[in-house]
Amino acid sequence: MAAAAASAEAAAITRRLASCNAGARERAVRHLLADFLPASAPHLSATDLLKLWKGLFFCFWHADKPLYQADLASRLAAAVSAAATPAVAADFLAAYLATIRREWSAIDVHRLDKFYLLNRRFLHHAFLFLGARSFAPDVTAQIVSVISEKAVLPEADNATGRGLGYHVADVFLDEILPVLPVSLKSMELLLAPFFTVLEKSADRVLVSKVRSSLFERFLESGSQLLEMTRKGEEMEKGSVEEKLGKVGLLFGFSKRFLDIGASAKTVQGNRKVVFGLRDAFVKLEKGLELSGVKISEPEFQGTQVPMVAVVENGMDLDEAKVEKKRKKKKAKRAALVEGGEEEEVKALKQEKKVKKDKNKKEKKEKKKKNKVEDSDGGDSSEQSIDATSEDQQMGDDTDAITFDEALMSNLQKQFEKAAAEAGMPVTPVTAKVAKKRNRSKSSDRSSEVSGGGVGSQGNVPAQDGDKSGKKVRFSMKSNLVWNPPTPLPPQCLRLPPSATPRGSALKSGVRPGPIKESSTPVKKAKAKAKSAKKLLKKSPSSAVKRLRKLQTFSA
Repeated sequence: MAAAAASAEAAAITRRLASCNAGARERAVRHLLADFLPASAPHLSATDLLKLWKGLFFCFWHADKPLYQADLASRLAAAVSAAATPAVAADFLAAYLATIRREWSAIDVHRLDKFYLLNRRFLHHAFLFLGARSFAPDVTAQIVSVISEKAVLPEADNATGRGLGYHVADVFLDEILPVLPVSLKSMELLLAPFFTVLEKSADRVLVSKVRSSLFERFLESGSQLLEMTRKGEEMEKGSVEEKLGKVGLLFGFSKRFLDIGASAKTVQGNRKVVFGLRDAFVKLEKGLELSGVKISEPEFQGTQVPMVAVVENGMDLDEAKVEKKRKKKKAKRAALVEGGEEEEVKALKQEKKVKKDKNKKEKKEKKKKNKVEDSDGGDSSEQSIDATSEDQQMGDDTDAITFDEALMSNLQKQFEKAAAEAGMPVTPVTAKVAKKRNRSKSSDRSSEVSGGGVGSQGNVPAQDGDKSGKKVRFSMKSNLVWNPPTPLPPQCLRLPPSATPRGSALKSGVRPGPIKESSTPVKKAKAKAKSAKKLLKKSPSSAVKRLRKLQTFSA
């Protein structure tokens, strides 16, 4: 009866886990992890666990926002490390791996990262479960067999779900590092699935992943540890090189790879990889023997890594710390309200407002100080400063010329010299610049006056020392002329305007160049057949005329 009730409740929880409502899904997850699994996990069959994981898969599928995804992944994976017995942990892990492998081909690119995270969390908590039991051989063999049969080397080898095995091979050492060091016997049990991959797997991608992500890392860290010990330098305790280097030097990989390569069951295509690894480890082990350095064997120290609940942007956050900070803030606010210190809170708010007003005033004063007034060219400088400030406010990020005082004075001096050589009087304008609305009109007027005065010398009389001469308005915007950096080509190389291609000649496929005018062919009109009526209308022949005359005479 207990098993039937548990299966019925599991089906009801599965429906709530796949709900479209986020609140319903969250309540179902809490009920599943806190109440249902600890009480009725031993009574659930393999099919019931697969049904539950079908709902959990879609629950995690609908999980949005990285913070919530990491939190949910950690809570789901914690069910493995918190299992009461190894059988319950193995069954829950097997149901998870079977579901993920079945649904792996349906996971799109946008959701693949969060399922990678979920996979990492489950491997991490599986190793935590083994560490809590001191890597007992029977428990280790049970958990490792589940990983091998459901992920790395499944019995029903589907090409669509091979990505799960690739990811497990990539992540295996990264997730087991916090639990290391372990004894060499435990390490042999943990690496057993990957030795079988080199022996029996025909998947070349998986074989290359196992070689590069596992055994080559043991080789590199072992060589680094050997070099450090030869030089007499001390390696940091608990570092990656120390943990993996001891295994690479003392495990005896060369002998193990020789046995795999010599076995008749080994796939022929894998022998080259196996013997290559064997030769590399032989060199490493011989170097250790010749150096005479003694390295102690790794042993499991029983150190447990704290379980991280939330991970955001690579930063680990404990849920307990976050909750404590929130509770402290709430307690302070409640104490202020209960103690009758509302006036102090109001005073703090007022101080903040005063500070904001002061900052605004300071900003306005700085803007006023930035406006530079020149006695010679004050109007033009103010106009240029206003224009640049307007461009900054509008958000233009283009590289524009900033008209400083030095630039303005230099340009004005150059203009005065040019005007003096031409014999034209130049007097600066002292009128104020118009408002922003009429700036365009004022610039147009100034350009018209300056263009009319400077462009034609007849309109500007020579100054004889009197005040009767016309005043020339000077505006930086209208009088600045841009000269091209490169000179025009010589006249002998220029093409006449009539020879430049225009219109349809500029289309793609037509090369630019002089247009060659060709005589258009005259169409010949076809000779049309003459009708009988037209032939009769023509003038009669001489013989006919004679006959007609004779007829008239006879009559």
